[in-house]
Amino acid sequence: MLLSVIIISFNTRELLLSCLSAVDRELEGVEHEVVVADNASTDGSAGAARASFPGVKVIANRENLGFARAANQGFRATTGRYVLLLNPDVTINGASVQSMAAFMEGTPDAGLLLPKLLNPDGTLQLSCRTFYSLEILALRRTPLGRLFPDSRAVRDHLMADWDHAEAREVDWGLGAAMFIRRVAVKDGALFDERYFLYFEDVDLCLELKSAGWKVIYFPRAAFVHHHLRQSASGLINRARYEHLRSLFKFWLKHRGLRP
Repeated sequence: MLLSVIIISFNTRELLLSCLSAVDRELEGVEHEVVVADNASTDGSAGAARASFPGVKVIANRENLGFARAANQGFRATTGRYVLLLNPDVTINGASVQSMAAFMEGTPDAGLLLPKLLNPDGTLQLSCRTFYSLEILALRRTPLGRLFPDSRAVRDHLMADWDHAEAREVDWGLGAAMFIRRVAVKDGALFDERYFLYFEDVDLCLELKSAGWKVIYFPRAAFVHHHLRQSASGLINRARYEHLRSLFKFWLKHRGLRP
């Protein structure tokens, strides 16, 4: 199998069906398999996916296992040489997928590709980043950031002054869409399951780079990302709590934020 598409679902029924429609349409003629790992959605996501897309394997968890564990379920249930990991709020482009596969075939030291992510209006999302520092955390995750909205440190972290026009190595990128070489993944798991939500993407990129693989931002591939940022809404919510919890676990695991 050339390609395995893995989608992690949690209470995003309509977005999931839209995502699956795009996968079905855009990958026609491409050897692939699709797995949806649903984290106990209460909106009928798993049943709707089964009914509308009978060729898709749906893993319906009885409880919310978190993003990392669900992604690993999908990884273990697939066999593709390459893995396209998607959030359901991403709409793929078939030519982009084939472009990433071709690039991987010709770049044997590339372990993970990050496609360009676009807003629904076609504008660029700043989806690749440098590794965190204490300064960046203070400016991005505390009220201190409101005092310095145009901080040079934050712009550098977001790579905001780069035109995002050429492929280049980066530290890490958002896990909303990742194209991964299966053999680069060790121990049969995409992510460290100690992360329930957030920082699993940072951790994966750091692990791959530490093992000698390249993490590459690949703008010749472009997907639309509706970007449901739950952690940005409200002062205290489950997503924000899990973000801080995962940050602490990342810090303990790596004894810091930068490699």
